[in-house]
Amino acid sequence: MDDIKTTAAKLHEETAKKLEIAAKLHHDAAKHTASGNFEKAQDLATSAAEIDTVANRSALEAVDLYRQQAEDVANSKAEAAAEEAARVKKHDAKQADKA
Repeated sequence: MDDIKTTAAKLHEETAKKLEIAAKLHHDAAKHTASGNFEKAQDLATSAAEIDTVANRSALEAVDLYRQQAEDVANSKAEAAAEEAARVKKHDAKQADKA
């Protein structure tokens, strides 16, 4: 669990940093656009879009960790429920044999 917490937290931090960088590039692109420097604005916007893509990958990695964790918990609960049902069935069979 701690590994998932640590890993997911790092992924979110990476995502946030990348999005902050992308936001700065978008602001710079807007300034260049306003001054008519479209070539520079395009370069900045392209870089920002690429960083956005990388940031989204990091965020999706965290989502995958959450999904895997939820599946692991569900599987553990299902196994425990199956073991309990088998135990109850065995107990009931023993009680029926005694009767």
